[in-house]
Amino acid sequence: MLNKIILLSIFFIPLSAIADESQPTIKKSTGFSAGLGLVGSTGLYIGEDTDLTPVPLLSYEGDRFFLRGLYGGMKLYKNELFTLNGIVNVNMNKLDVEDLNESKLAQKSLSRMQLEDRDLSADAGLEAILKAPYGIISVQAVNDIGNASDAAEVKANYQYFWRLNNKLTLMPNVGLEWLSDSRANYYYGTLDSEVAKGVEKYRPNNLIIPYVSLGGSYSLNQKLRVTSAVTHKFLPDKIVDSPLIDSTSITNFFMGLTYQF
Repeated sequence: MLNKIILLSIFFIPLSAIADESQPTIKKSTGFSAGLGLVGSTGLYIGEDTDLTPVPLLSYEGDRFFLRGLYGGMKLYKNELFTLNGIVNVNMNKLDVEDLNESKLAQKSLSRMQLEDRDLSADAGLEAILKAPYGIISVQAVNDIGNASDAAEVKANYQYFWRLNNKLTLMPNVGLEWLSDSRANYYYGTLDSEVAKGVEKYRPNNLIIPYVSLGGSYSLNQKLRVTSAVTHKFLPDKIVDSPLIDSTSITNFFMGLTYQF
């Protein structure tokens, strides 16, 4: 679960950058930023526990290129309302069998020996961002090029920036994640090698995961910023019914401190 939640901390940095661009009275964040964060997540797979882990936070914002942790890209087109980016990122959806609790697995008549790891994916694709009158609409379409699932994922998100004062901004948002057949089967289904060891055969096929999130950004001064986020995903029945899953929802949370050079 650690690898899965690191992505949350990495992706919260660009939310702050988008917030700056959407508010003309706020100084736009450019250049290099670095800091530390604390991320956590509730368990998803059987035998996973809630985890808290410190992580480094790195970000670069340029006129054409950007790097935000394990997420980077190039601005292909941009005007006052619309941005089109070419992006690459490491999607940290991953299952480490050794992290699972053996006793909890045994309650489901499973063991570590029967299960296989799920590898992270290296994704590449396009990202479209539209500045609407009341918030920002973004869509990402990517495909795994790292030989994990070799499959596609599409994310749609609506985010509103509520600037309370010159220092504090809240960022509520809602969204959907669509996973193709191969991607959903790889992360939430059972593999042929696992079925051969006695695990129930299960293929959820393509599915949609809705989520809600609340982020916050507080500027301590011109250089230091505190950011935080809580995201709650509502798992569809296709995931909940998997013999590997032991939850109906998952919550990720993050808090970090960054310094802009």
